[in-house]
Amino acid sequence: MRRIIVLFVGLLCLVSKIYANETEDSEKQFVGVPFIFSSQDWSTAIGGSGLLRHAGQPQAVLFGTAIVSKNKSWLGYLNLDNLIMPNMKQWLISISAIEANFSETNYYVPGNPKFIDEQAGSNDSNPDDYVRTSGRESRYKVKFKYILPIGNGRQGALASMAQQDKNSFQKSRIWNPLQSGQTSLEFQPFYERQVLGDKAKTNDSNQAMGMRFIVDYDNRNSTQLPTRGSELSFTLSHDWGSSSRPKWTTWEGAYSKFLNIGANNFMRQQVIAFNAWLADTPTWNDTTTINGTQQYQRPPSFAANSLGGWNRLRGYENNRFYDRSAVSYSLEYRVMPQWQPLNNLPVIGAYNIPWWQWTLFIDAGRVADTFSLSQLHSHMKYSIGGGIRFDVEGVTVRTEIASSKEDTEFRVFVNQPF
Repeated sequence: MRRIIVLFVGLLCLVSKIYANETEDSEKQFVGVPFIFSSQDWSTAIGGSGLLRHAGQPQAVLFGTAIVSKNKSWLGYLNLDNLIMPNMKQWLISISAIEANFSETNYYVPGNPKFIDEQAGSNDSNPDDYVRTSGRESRYKVKFKYILPIGNGRQGALASMAQQDKNSFQKSRIWNPLQSGQTSLEFQPFYERQVLGDKAKTNDSNQAMGMRFIVDYDNRNSTQLPTRGSELSFTLSHDWGSSSRPKWTTWEGAYSKFLNIGANNFMRQQVIAFNAWLADTPTWNDTTTINGTQQYQRPPSFAANSLGGWNRLRGYENNRFYDRSAVSYSLEYRVMPQWQPLNNLPVIGAYNIPWWQWTLFIDAGRVADTFSLSQLHSHMKYSIGGGIRFDVEGVTVRTEIASSKEDTEFRVFVNQPF
């Protein structure tokens, strides 16, 4: 097992807890979770996460994480969700930023002298074809999300959010954007940067900057705990390039479906969840002149269509595979046991944990240097795994272990994978 992360949540004392004014549900306005863990990449690290509700507006949420480690790696993450501007009731604005420094970690990029004739990150690449080096990474994006005034969005963004939170499954049975669900258009300026150590020999630009345009129809009966309905989205990403980097375009489509298969004496909820994802880079073989040399109009590896990591092919390392095109499938069995002892446990019981969910899943996918459905569905990679997910003060915390032919990965993350 190449990477093992063990979290000991609650070993450190909370610096502070701020409670909201008395409300009907006595919901905490601020909650923090400290942690300490150890891994190959981080050595011994400590950190904490905090969630602030009503961050300037009743519906706005501010979430942040900070981690520092013994080997001088560090990470900072900040996300402000669901801001509404005056007289713009159909719009939601979110801002997120990540800054990180890794002293030593695996990057599947050219530079390993043992594999000079192989394309690192390709579907057939050797699992040892990586460079272990330092990395400085930045990711910033702003989401301008317009909720169309149809279906659940007729009364504005706030009403649409409230309707999804009601978990009403009747309307989720109707696949009709004019009658149900939330249909949105999203404009997402982004900036990403990755500077690697001298061992990496990639010719990629170390920056990506452009715009994503997303069309989404969300007919799920819940955003955190869906049991019925579906979500369909299409994303177009474009970097206009500069005098030092080529322009490029990618697109991706995703579909998720949720089926409620009922309850029994042991399980109060059983759900089959399915996700399919397809992506391509239509500019892959186009060229442009940068500083007098011809370069392909391709995104750098960290912005390319990739598999491996938190949400796709979870039994592989982050960005293990990347290429022109990619396909991914995930099938999950999610159950919510009748038995839920967490609120009665020491330390953990200090937090509001209304539910936990056990999962079993299988992932399949591959990348390819051409956009061919037949090639994308041959010699696919697979991973299997399971995990436990918790609602901790309104945040879905995900713990999973997944195995593939190359590795076994244990991760702790937030939000459902789809």
